[in-house]
Amino acid sequence: MIERVIRKLTPDDLHTYTEIYLNAYPSGKSISEEYYNRYYNRNLQSLLEYEHVNFFGLFEEGVLIAIMKLIDFDINLFGEMNKATGLMSLAVHPLHKKKGVAKEMVKFFEKYTVESGGLVSMLLPFSVDYYRKMGYGYGTKLDEYRIPTSQLPMCKDISKLRIIKKDEIKKVILCHSAFVKKYHGAVEKFEEEIRDIVNDDETRRIGYFVGGELKGYATYDFVSESEVNYALNRIEVSELIYSDGEVLRNLIGGLRMQSDLAQNIVIRTGEADFYHLLDSPQDISGNYIDHGFLQTNVSAMGTMYKIPDVKRFIEKTNNREFPIDNLKIAFRVNNEFKSSEERFGISFKSDHNKKYSNWSYVEDFNDADVEIKCNLSDLSSLLMGSANLAPLVRMGIVSINNEYETNRLDRLFHCNQRPFTNTDY
Repeated sequence: MIERVIRKLTPDDLHTYTEIYLNAYPSGKSISEEYYNRYYNRNLQSLLEYEHVNFFGLFEEGVLIAIMKLIDFDINLFGEMNKATGLMSLAVHPLHKKKGVAKEMVKFFEKYTVESGGLVSMLLPFSVDYYRKMGYGYGTKLDEYRIPTSQLPMCKDISKLRIIKKDEIKKVILCHSAFVKKYHGAVEKFEEEIRDIVNDDETRRIGYFVGGELKGYATYDFVSESEVNYALNRIEVSELIYSDGEVLRNLIGGLRMQSDLAQNIVIRTGEADFYHLLDSPQDISGNYIDHGFLQTNVSAMGTMYKIPDVKRFIEKTNNREFPIDNLKIAFRVNNEFKSSEERFGISFKSDHNKKYSNWSYVEDFNDADVEIKCNLSDLSSLLMGSANLAPLVRMGIVSINNEYETNRLDRLFHCNQRPFTNTDY
């Protein structure tokens, strides 16, 4: 029998790690000495210095054939900070594919999530259907708007805006951290992200300051749109961080003022209703979709979530406030990864002041008021708040034994702030 072991990597393993990585992620890279040294040195620093970055490898008969990084995230779940684990740089040696190695690594990743105290396993999928079959649910979509810069709303008073200086990166990190603590699904920046921010001399930021404190910022780049006319440009906004609507409107107003430098702007956001902020959300494509619909944006899939231990997730997110209700729901959940059915209950009870309800995990579901049947992938999306129940029932993705309870359960599980992060991991 072939011996396989997954363990933490050491500096001695990094030469092989770098070779596997460069062969597995060839886009925009080469196997030149320059690229090799760049990625070797970056990963060596991460392995030796960064607390939140963990390197693991799968060894077959003592030979390293698969690699991954596991990121210990600090995540906002319904208003309180918790732990989550992100899967990064999963790669298999090009001559050891189709052996079930990646599946073993993902299984280890989920085990690590639970044992390290994480409530959610997170990843950016290279293949959506591959991870879907492993029980990962869809997160909130990212919407990308490409519009004339002049279509952004004006802001009359932008006196609190100014360009953020290079030596103010600490204020940027603190501002982002304050944002994370207010927004469900947001994650703190980890060390590799911060390193890239510090070393980036091209990206610009404008900030909203109150008494020297940064309350919000927009991160953006100018990109040329013509090879023959340097005056034709667009702005690409990679990050919009704001404490409230006033800060956001100021930042948008500041970007609008750059319309003389950049005729178009690209904004990426997880706010599904962002288009309501714009004077006109119609994008520069001019695309018209029958009948009478004008294209506003393109949408993209990003982070996928899996809740590997539902009981623990519910127990640790008991801070979540639900509409007032008292009922018990039985769940029949198909665990796609294990090819097994799991059964349990979730009980909702109003607090003593009758202002809201809390949830709790229950083993005994025999006297449940209603039963829901679904896949673990869809349950993960539902519990994280990135999907509403009623549409899932309407489309036949989730079934309820009493469909008259659909609207009641939809109101109960609805999350008014869908989880979102644009963290690159």
